[in-house]
Amino acid sequence: MNFLQKICCLAAPVVLLSACSTDEPHFNYPEPEPTDRIWHPMLFFNYWEGEQLKTAISSTLLTQWTRFKAVADDKVRRNPPAYKDDEGEQLWQRDVGNTISTLAVAGYLTGDTDYFEAAERWALAACDYPTWGMDGTSDGSEYGLPYGHQLLGLAMLYDYGQNFLDEATLTTLRQTMISRVERQYAAYKEYEKAYIQNHTWINTCGMLAAALVLRNDTPKAQEWIDYTQEILDKTSRLLSPDGASQEGPGYWQYGMEFLMMAFDLSHDVGNDFYKNSTWWENTAAYGRFMTLPADHCTTESSLVDWADSPRYSWYGPEHLYRRLAGLNHHALTQYAADQARRYDVSSSWLNLIWYDDSVSSVLLPTTPTFRHFENMGLVASRTDWSGDESLLVFRSGAPLGRFAEQQPEGSYVSGDMGHIHPDANHFIIYANGEYILRNNGYVKRVTKYHNTLLVNGLGQWGEVRTWFTPWPLTPSRDAKIVEAVSEAGVDRITGDASACYLDDAGVERFVRKLIWIKEQNVVIVCDDVELAASGRIELRFFPEHALSAVSGAAVAGATTARNSIRMENLTPAVSAMSLGEEFIEERSSSAGEKRPMVTISAEAASLHQVTAFSWAALPAVAPVVTYDAASATVTVDGRTYAL
Repeated sequence: MNFLQKICCLAAPVVLLSACSTDEPHFNYPEPEPTDRIWHPMLFFNYWEGEQLKTAISSTLLTQWTRFKAVADDKVRRNPPAYKDDEGEQLWQRDVGNTISTLAVAGYLTGDTDYFEAAERWALAACDYPTWGMDGTSDGSEYGLPYGHQLLGLAMLYDYGQNFLDEATLTTLRQTMISRVERQYAAYKEYEKAYIQNHTWINTCGMLAAALVLRNDTPKAQEWIDYTQEILDKTSRLLSPDGASQEGPGYWQYGMEFLMMAFDLSHDVGNDFYKNSTWWENTAAYGRFMTLPADHCTTESSLVDWADSPRYSWYGPEHLYRRLAGLNHHALTQYAADQARRYDVSSSWLNLIWYDDSVSSVLLPTTPTFRHFENMGLVASRTDWSGDESLLVFRSGAPLGRFAEQQPEGSYVSGDMGHIHPDANHFIIYANGEYILRNNGYVKRVTKYHNTLLVNGLGQWGEVRTWFTPWPLTPSRDAKIVEAVSEAGVDRITGDASACYLDDAGVERFVRKLIWIKEQNVVIVCDDVELAASGRIELRFFPEHALSAVSGAAVAGATTARNSIRMENLTPAVSAMSLGEEFIEERSSSAGEKRPMVTISAEAASLHQVTAFSWAALPAVAPVVTYDAASATVTVDGRTYAL
């Protein structure tokens, strides 16, 4: 049990946040002062749990508290930003809501008025902002991401500050929450909700928190609570059963924090949404496999930037792993949380209530290094979990996963596709603390920016515009992984993207097979392309560092700060390799930058291409790979491997 689960088993009377054993001893705690504020606190912990938290932060939770207090102390010294009349979602306001939450928790647990005075300063600024993003909608309602952050922050301050804030401030908080929830509720009633997208989770969490603390202040609160429960119930049943996120690991972190908070708050009204999907059993593995090797994780670089993810962690991830470790009683996830402390500077208040010290922290020698997320069509593999390992990630699957296509029509909407790229048969390689082959991150969603195939300059069907289209889901267009095995130090991953391409491209077959020979630091890429008519076949690869010709036109390489890298066209008789650059456009503008690119191309109706990538940590030299077409084998350092 985590800290609050233990307390709920000891305290009486309480509103239970989760199930607990009835045969454990019960203790009586002093009743709160008999005022009209007796119902507070109620968010995430109640009065009796709060009293125990106040004691625990100087004992069992001292480590978590010390790190969190440093964050809170820094926020006390800051002032809220002045309102900026910028168009769009006004995402700068997210930090305002987060700061209010942090200061409210610190104030309640210490009784230190400095925290509450700072929280009040930030909260009154938030209440005074005329818009919280997505302003100018036709119906006068607003529903941008700041709503989730601001409502949660104000709700927590209103809840925890009942005995610290004056009545005028409490009235302002109460009136602002009622007004803003009404506006968001009106918007969401008409809005086509994306149930597996971070925006919905974040704003639903904020709406639920505000509605819960307003239950004694407005009769509308129950209607708002019921509405959030309807949303969360649908979300809980539509999550990918393999635990993977179509939005990438950065958005997984962001959305997961608010989704788990919303699920936890839902316990207060009698709902356990965790039980509705195997997502919760598997999603910690998704986070771990999409995290860079531990010894190379920093505040600036810790994630594989697949889909629209950045390379750094947005939210946590320590507290996310703490909750998942307790939820599943999983020692490996607890270990991931401990590892995350090395680079997670957020030190969220959620570590105080989500840390379950009864779950051990263990990385076993038998921990799997290969994971096929079958629903999402994603394979992630590593050489080991030493902290300095190499990793490979390969994607070839249905945009929202196969599970989505099995659900009734209308379960998903185009908004669920907001962070997906047309990237079937795309892959990345990371070794010795840097990318060998990269993903281009949060850029325009076109196939040409990925390590995959173009035909006559045309890409995959999802690139019709910058938002993955068309809609609805079209299973006949899906890519799929047809092989994913790891045996005797060799991974074999095969993706079939034959159906993915725009009709005018005339692609009849595009099957890519990766053979990762781990002990040799070699990845062999076998591409089988068939067209309806002769055309330009172009295989694109984006190295992290520019490559230069090594010998002739078939080999390129680079010496970076960490690696010796070699790329070789093993079938030069049928294709040509060229080195250059591609201008990569940012997601929402025409700005961007040039990045190194290597192409292997042919003018033909078919291409059976074999390409090798190899690397070695300096001062060693990347191994040389030779290919025998007759026997379909490659040889590296005298050892032969079948393709």
